[in-house]
Formats: sequence, C-alpha cells, structure tokens
Amino acid sequence: MAAIAQLTWAQEEPEARDVIRIEVTGSNIPRAEGETALPLQIITREEIVRSGSTTVAEVMARVSANVLGYNDQISISDSLGRPGMSSVNLRGIGDGSTLILLNGRRVANYAFDGGAVDVNSIPLAAIDRIEILKDGASAIYGTDAIAGVVNFILRKNYRGFDADAFGAWTEHGGGDQYQVNLSAGYGDLARDRFNVFVTASYQKDHALSAAARPFSRTGFIPAEGIQLLQLPTFPASIFAVDAGRFFSPDLASGCAPPASLPTTNPFPGEHEAVCGFDAARFRDLVPPVERTALFGRTTFQISANHQLFAEAGYSHNEFVLRSEPTGVSEFQSNDRIPLIYPAGGPYYPTAFAEANGISGDLSLSYRTLPLGLRIHSVDTSAWRGVIGMEGVAHDWDYSAALSYSLTEETERFDAGDISIARLRAAMATGLINPFGPSGPEGDALLAATQVTGDMHHAKGSTLEVEAKASKAVYRLPAGPLAIAFGAEARREELENQYSPFVASGDISTFTDLQSAAGSRSVQALFVEASIPIARGLEAQVAARYDHYSDFGNTVNPKLALRWQPAKSLLLRASWGTGFRAPPLYDLYTPFSHIFIFPQSDPVRCPVTQSPRDCEVEFSAVVGGNPALRPETSTQFNAGIVWEPALGLSLAADYWKIAKDDTFGGIDEFTLFANFAHFEPTNIVRGPVDAAFPDLPGPIKTVILQEQNVGRLRASGIDVDVKWRGLEMPIGRIGFMFDGTYFIQWKLQGDGLNYGSALGVGAFPRWKHHAALDWTLGAWGATLGQTYQTGYEDSNVDRAGNPLPRARRVAGYDIWDLDTRYAGFKNFTLALGVHNLMDRAPPFTNLQRLPVGFDPSYADPRGRAFYARITYAFK
Repeated sequence: MAAIAQLTWAQEEPEARDVIRIEVTGSNIPRAEGETALPLQIITREEIVRSGSTTVAEVMARVSANVLGYNDQISISDSLGRPGMSSVNLRGIGDGSTLILLNGRRVANYAFDGGAVDVNSIPLAAIDRIEILKDGASAIYGTDAIAGVVNFILRKNYRGFDADAFGAWTEHGGGDQYQVNLSAGYGDLARDRFNVFVTASYQKDHALSAAARPFSRTGFIPAEGIQLLQLPTFPASIFAVDAGRFFSPDLASGCAPPASLPTTNPFPGEHEAVCGFDAARFRDLVPPVERTALFGRTTFQISANHQLFAEAGYSHNEFVLRSEPTGVSEFQSNDRIPLIYPAGGPYYPTAFAEANGISGDLSLSYRTLPLGLRIHSVDTSAWRGVIGMEGVAHDWDYSAALSYSLTEETERFDAGDISIARLRAAMATGLINPFGPSGPEGDALLAATQVTGDMHHAKGSTLEVEAKASKAVYRLPAGPLAIAFGAEARREELENQYSPFVASGDISTFTDLQSAAGSRSVQALFVEASIPIARGLEAQVAARYDHYSDFGNTVNPKLALRWQPAKSLLLRASWGTGFRAPPLYDLYTPFSHIFIFPQSDPVRCPVTQSPRDCEVEFSAVVGGNPALRPETSTQFNAGIVWEPALGLSLAADYWKIAKDDTFGGIDEFTLFANFAHFEPTNIVRGPVDAAFPDLPGPIKTVILQEQNVGRLRASGIDVDVKWRGLEMPIGRIGFMFDGTYFIQWKLQGDGLNYGSALGVGAFPRWKHHAALDWTLGAWGATLGQTYQTGYEDSNVDRAGNPLPRARRVAGYDIWDLDTRYAGFKNFTLALGVHNLMDRAPPFTNLQRLPVGFDPSYADPRGRAFYARITYAFK
C-alpha cells in the first residue's frame, strides 16, 4: 500500500519522522501501517490497464461487493429515470448509500435522478488508483456513506508524455469499442516548484442490437413462459367495445412476421387469439455512445511545507437510445380516449368487420411501424473545479479546498415519438392505413404527428468548502496519540425541467411528467482520534455532527479497533451509524396521475359485484413526498488479516448493515395484497354510495407516492487473497482473489414482511473476481475470472401470477485474458480477449425488455478481441 500511495505526511521533512506516513480512504489521520482497522480494497492503475476496461463502470463490475449497479445497458429501458447513467452499489443496498469521492471530495449527483453519482463522468484514463472502503464511513466523510466509500484518486505530479490507442471487436458483431488517451505533464516540484498535468480521452462505443443475439431477438418464447408480445401492433388490431375483446384482421394469415405474431390476449379473463407486436427485436442491448473527457491539475510548491493546487475536469457523453416504434390505443393513453379510424374510410376492413359483427368507427390498437424506431439522444456533461492548499504548519498536517461540481443532462426526441392529439386528428381523416401501406398523403400525415426536440433538461450542482488538520499531539507508552478535526459546508441543488408538450401528457408512452427542483445546505464538524491503547492495539474514534437545512441535526459516531498480536496477524473491528436524507426529487416531485393494472376493491367488490369496484384500472398518483423521513443505519465489521509467508496476505471480514425507514414506492400489487394495512394512508374514497350505505364509498384515487417502506438487513463475508509471487526461472507469478458471500439480504418492501433477495432476481449470493498474473522480462500476461452464482428466476407472468414450473438462472462466469510485450523502446503492445469462453448470458424468464437475460447481471456482447498500443516516456 505504501508503494502505491502518493499522499505523504510532511514529505518535506522526512528526517523528522520515523517512517513515511500515508493517508488512505477511511481516516483523516495519516498512518504508517499498510492494513488499517477498516477493510480497504485498492485497485491500482496497472490492474486497471491489465483488465482491458475502458470505463469506470467496467472496472467496478468486477468488484465483488458491487451488486446491481446501474449500467449503460439498463439505460435503454429506463428513459424516464436514469438514461446514460452508471453507478456503484456496494452491498446492493442502493447506490445512494455508496459515497463516491474524487480525490477525497464529493461530486454532484446525476441530475436526472438526483440520488447517486454517475461514474460515467469520471475519465478512466485520469485515474491513478481506486480505493474502496467496504465499511460505512458516515463519521469520516458524510452521513450517507452507509454502505461504504469509493474514492477515485486521479493522477497528479506527473512528468512526461503517454498516449495509447485501444480497440475491441466482438466475435459475433456489434458492440465494438475504440478509445484514444493522451496524457502530458511538465515541471518538477523540487526543482521547478510547479507541476502541470493534463489528460484527454475520446471513446466511441458501437451499438449492439437485440436481433443480433439469439437469446434476445424475440419476446415470444412460450416454452419458457415468456409472452412479451404487445397488443398495439402493425397491422393494427381492433378493440370491439360491445364484445369487450380485440380482433386482428391479419390473424388468419399469420399476422405479419417477424414484427407481428399470433398470440393470446394477455388481459385477465381474455384468451382469444390476436396479433401481438414483438418489440424485443427492435431494441438495442448496448447503446452507441461517444465519450470525451479532459482533466488537468496544477501544483505550486510555494514553500518547503506548503502547496497550492488547482484541478479542473470536464466530461461529455452522448448516448443514442433506440427502442420499438410507438404503440397507441385507448389503453396506452393517459385520458383513455380511443384512437379512431372512421367508418367509410378508404382503408376500412368492411368484410372483416361484417364477419365479426363490428360496425361503425373502429377503436384501434396500433403501432407506428411505418415511422421506424423511437430514438432518443441523451447528452450528459460534468464540470468540476477545485482550488486548495495543503501542507504542514506548526507540525499540523492541513488541507483546505473549495470545490464546485456541475452535471447537466438533456434528453431529446429524435424520431419515432408522436403527439397523440395529432395522430387522432390524422387518423380521423381516414387517409392513414392502419392495416397496411398508406399512400403519399397518408404517409405525410403520419410523419407530421412526430415530435422532436428536448424532452427534459436537468442540472445538479454541489458547492463545497472544507478544511481539516491532523497531528500527533501526545506520545503514550504504546505510541503517539494522533487527532484530526475539520469542518465542511456544502450547497446541493437539483432541477429537472420537462418541456411543456411533454408535461401535458400528449406524448404517447409517457405519463404526465412533472418538473421538479430542490436544494439543501449541509454544515458539518468532525473529529477523529487514533489512540494506541497497548502495544499492537489501537483504537480509532470518530464523530461527525451534521446540520441539514431541511432535516435538522444528526450526530454519527464511529469506533474501530485494530489489534496486531503478531507481525503476521491482524484483527480488526468497527461500528458506526449513518443517516441519509431523502433525495431532493423524492421530496419535491409533484404528483402525476396514472392508471394502474386492473384491481378489485376487497371491501366493496365482493358485495356490489359492480364494474366500478371489480377489475378496475383505478386512478393513482405518483410523485414525491415531503413527509419522508431520513434513512438511519448501523454498520458493523469484524475481520482478520494473516500473512503466513512473505508476499502472501489472507483476509476475511464479516460485515452487517441494518437500515431503517428505507425509501421506496409501493406498487398496486403490493398495496392490494395488504389492503387493510395501506387503506388508511394510501386509499382515497368518494362519498358513500346510497345503494350500499353500510360500505365505504368507491375508490377514487390510489396513492403510490414515495414513502418510507420499512427495514433492510444485510450481512456477509468478504474474502481477500493477495500473493505477490516469487521470482522463478519461468518468471514471477502473482495471484489475487476478491470475493463476497451474502449471508443475509432482506427488505420489508411492503412495510410489513421481510423478503429475501438472495438467490432471487439478479442478486447473487456469491460473487468473486480472481486474477493470475505472470511476468518475465518484457513479457506479461493476466488471466482473470469474474463469477456470480445463479439465482431463482422470476417465475411470474405479466399479471404477477406464478408460472406452472420453477426454474433457476445458471451461474455466470467470465474469463478475460490480457497479454503484453514492453520490449520496444517507449512502447507497450497488449493483445487480449474479453469473455474468453464466449459465455452467453444465462437465460431468464424475467417478463421485461430486454428479453432472455438480465442486463444488471450479465453482458450480452460475448467474446471480444482487443488490442492496445501505448507510447510513454518520462
């Protein structure tokens, strides 16, 4: 650890110290020991390069403690939430409970979401190392560091020049990647009294379409219980109100494959055959992305003991999200008004209508296939600036800085989205053929229904000033007593503004989305002490006081013990508490109105048997909740580190997290399954019906806003093995292993009953990453494996009903190989393979798009070959 650390304690006066002391994530007190009282994983720049990764998200996907983090693949299916975002989710308890730092300082949350940091904004080429604290650090860095901290340490004080070019090509086509990185540094702090360092990178990722992979190219796999064909289709179907069912004119001829296929109406109680649209084949699995980043740092050695520094960074990512054409019917619109084709129109299916007893205007279930795919572009930008000073004054190590970070995101309609009002008017002319090709006039009318322009724009910022100092203040019999203290103040602001035509609810597939904004100020005081109790026994005691402008005061303590009874053995334990204020959007997003999946009123329906009480698409409201309470937590960790031989380290740590008042939403299925519990708070009824005076009034509104749903309990064991290896005639062989076993992960998702996530959904009970490294002279190779255990499949249909037979999703292992040669002057050549065994994602019958696999669990690209050439001199 000391070999890779760059932050030294009073470097200018090494003769005044017995040993060089370093600052690591998890403490504000520099220390000499490599292993601390807290479990810390460090990923070096060398390990990052050898992994063949091109983004921070790819590196963090290999970390065993990181479970269910967001990634680019999920973005395609989440255009309303976090498009373009990737996140880190330590312990799987929510990415908002993992604190992300850049050089030890906060950055603004992703403005579309407001609850977590987008690691896509951090350029991988600028990173020197990643420090992952797998224990809560609320008392050290902030109350919200419940699951841990990921500190991205950027390169600094670099002299020289390096450039590398990278390319990766998949064996089965699609998803290729290209990247170029440039870094340059000038100036020696000791000689020139300054250093300037700049790095720039550009990356282009190509799309991978669902149709390009056999496991994802269709949403109709009846043998596996998957029926994701959607009723709005092309050619259109007809909803006959009198019969209460759908009719498909093209059903007799087999519909219009491959886009439209025969299926069974999935509506409850309806089993007639109809044509359904295979939306899965029209989606991308991996979006095309262009990434640009620039980072620079300047350091001035203004005196022997004082440095002035400034950092600036900018990143820009542009995503293109492509999905199936728009579906329109009265069931897909917010106002439940049908899409009508007029009787007497030139494309009216007279013979089919007469044969099925249909007359008059037609209520259509229609897909705008002639317009092509829906295409959204998402631009994300992040700016960051820091100016500060650090050094030694009167034997106090100090650091003070002012930082500002800003994220901006814009999502645009590029093609395929339509105005419902325009489409209704155009269809009413009769000139658009909903059952086949239209003429030029009809095509022009249909094209004119499209909407383009900005969908919404969001901005988030964090302004922070912080200062801290540390010193060994007293020498006890067992060693020096060191303390650190500091203060911090920050201002957080978020705003997500929807365009008026989007907020109006006129855009098909979107509810009446509401703009939201909010801000808060936080001031904090913190103190920490390193207390040597006896020889080899040390205590770390810390406390943090925070004042939130919207949630008042909170104090969070931390206690950690480190005992080294022998040079080769270390025992450690820690305990602390946490406090997480609700994300600003969860508080301040206005209500939106939606219609829920058909439900029956358990109180009235058994008595009235009325259509307004039984199987009703009740009106519901979703949105923020100003009455939300903060999440609170307790974290505990205990572990052992043993070095049985030189260069070999074995570690195991037990961890436990208890979180109360977790944030979340209640869906209609959960609410109606626990109706008696939720009725007083989540059901709004109308006046009592005179026909049934002994019953409460009919349900008017269902409240599905954000709320504190219940408790979360998680625990597990981390295993870490590092073997530096020995020099042998065949070279040096090293090994590392990082694994996490979940003992428990359960959540009161309904506020009443605990449900375990372990082995259910895409939550693996065990995950590990292992790497075997070999070097001999200028040659080197690394063989890595990332493995996750399988899990129980979703086993439910679209209505939430259990499927007749259970199944399991298989475990998933990916092997990567990196080979390199550095025998050329200033050049290094690397060739490698991602997914060496060409492992396809294990099949899942999860009833959602993309189909056939879970993008939070597996990568759909398959085997990919890559090459990297690096030129460097110092």
